[in-house]
Amino acid sequence: MKLYENEAKELLERYGLETPGRDSDSYVVKAQVLAKNRKQNDGIKFGDSLEKAESIAEEMKGSEVNSHQVEDVLIEEKVDFDQEYYVAFLYDTDTRSPALIFSNQGGSGIENRETDKLSFDTLDQWRIRQFLKTHGVESSELVGLASAIEKIGKTFLEEDARMVEVNPLVKTEEGFVVLDAMADLDDDASYRHSRDYPERSAFGREKTGREMKAEKIDEDDHRGIAGKYTELEGDIGMMLAGGGASLTNMDAIKSYGGEPANYTEYGGNPPTEKVYKLSKVIMSKQLNGLWHVGGTANNTDIYRTMKGFCKALREEKPDYPIVVRRDGPNADKAFELLREVRGEIGLNMKLYRNDTPMTETGKTLMEMVEKYRGGLDE
Repeated sequence: MKLYENEAKELLERYGLETPGRDSDSYVVKAQVLAKNRKQNDGIKFGDSLEKAESIAEEMKGSEVNSHQVEDVLIEEKVDFDQEYYVAFLYDTDTRSPALIFSNQGGSGIENRETDKLSFDTLDQWRIRQFLKTHGVESSELVGLASAIEKIGKTFLEEDARMVEVNPLVKTEEGFVVLDAMADLDDDASYRHSRDYPERSAFGREKTGREMKAEKIDEDDHRGIAGKYTELEGDIGMMLAGGGASLTNMDAIKSYGGEPANYTEYGGNPPTEKVYKLSKVIMSKQLNGLWHVGGTANNTDIYRTMKGFCKALREEKPDYPIVVRRDGPNADKAFELLREVRGEIGLNMKLYRNDTPMTETGKTLMEMVEKYRGGLDE
């Protein structure tokens, strides 16, 4: 789980790090979104009084920063500093151990600067000081900077984080202050901690009810995958059967004028019940069309999965257009079931096997959707 800046700072404060206060003559106002380049996208602004800063914050709420909706805003004092550093802790995939990433030139544009890395098994101040000294930090700064970095590292390790980044960590007259921070906590370790953060999606917003419901599909049953679901703003339901073509099919439906209502994938031969639950989640949104599409499976029993899809169809009885394009083991039996359900309920559904290209069936769906929408407008 990725934390917003204010959440990451609160976490770091628990380990003794200093962050900016609110007693000042000038203030910085920051949109709390999980987006890059906030300053360049009007997500960071300044006010010369608390009243002005609060006015800016109210204007910022409800706006978008880099396509991320602003729901919360952080107001804090504008800090004067002498030096800024970049400090991050993460896991080094090469050494399979924790690593400190450091630069004595922090701040914006860090992605274009060189950084230094220290992989470690145990973290102690002496080793940090030697590392900093080797990489150009003045002797007068070593003790204070090493102490601050050790606290960041302790946060990373004890909170089971995947990554903690402070950029910049600044040197002021009073000491070292965390000016900006982000953290990514390991969800699999949440049982070891008392965390009370709202669920959120990859888009930096709180997870929708459908997303949380889908997430539970794979929780207690690890046979195959059927719980990947991200809600979008469109009206074309996407039942994507993985296999590397999912993103291609998302692009295809948009190129034919459709807007996906969701992104999802299922695969790895999930049981009927899991596909049923995913189908119910997808169909629970107001849709104008549904595309169930995938390549020719090798290890997925098409009949087993289509039984779950058909069970949901029988319950939901959708009147909007549906196109299914699928093939693989037991496909004959699966398509026999699909035709049976289509006739039983009177579905507006077209069925295709692997002799028809996937993207071509997306075009067919959108032609059906246009006629369906036209009928709704009459």
